[in-house]
Amino acid sequence: MREEGRKRFTIAHEIGHFILHRDRQVSCLPSDIARWENADDNPERQADNFASQLLLPSPDLLQQIGGSSPSFQLIGSLADFFGTTLTATGRKYCEVAPQECAVVWAVDGIIRWMHPAGRFRHWIGTGRRLSDGTIALQMLNGQEVPSGVQEVPAGAWISDFRLSEGATIWEESRTMPFYNGCLPLLWAQREIKYWNCEEEERLKELDPREFTHERKLWPTKKKRR
Repeated sequence: MREEGRKRFTIAHEIGHFILHRDRQVSCLPSDIARWENADDNPERQADNFASQLLLPSPDLLQQIGGSSPSFQLIGSLADFFGTTLTATGRKYCEVAPQECAVVWAVDGIIRWMHPAGRFRHWIGTGRRLSDGTIALQMLNGQEVPSGVQEVPAGAWISDFRLSEGATIWEESRTMPFYNGCLPLLWAQREIKYWNCEEEERLKELDPREFTHERKLWPTKKKRR
């Protein structure tokens, strides 16, 4: 392990297994650690949560955050203060921060996982390639991007066909060349709206043109039994 923060987190993770799972055998194989589904029942995620709370206590983290806005400058300073990795600190930050934010991990341009705050209501599809509209992909492709948090199309990240046109989200990304990965921080600074399919159909039915010979929606004829 290269980073001191990762060594400390691994030790705390194993202490979590000792305390939480002493009545069962846990293998901690790479395939087990890489599983992110069913987090509540996954002993690896339980040990991660234990380590996160041990090294990054929520009350202390909130005190350090204060009224600051989401940024990697802030997360990096928190990582230095608590002696933790940028990834672990970013995940815990998104759990306790008052803003609607999430961190994403992508390797070889593929999204592996996303970790949202409780207030982050948007779905970032895992297993798909990074979109061209993301700063993360631009950085992985070696392009120069502005520093700090930048506004990008919400559709570049959010997987939802109901996303309203022109919706945006704020992104700041950090590449990790040793892992061929990228760690984006997403922040819904403005409310991201979705259109309601049922409401859209009702509005179409109330269109005045639908009551003329130009109408497009005609009632279907059902056979009587």
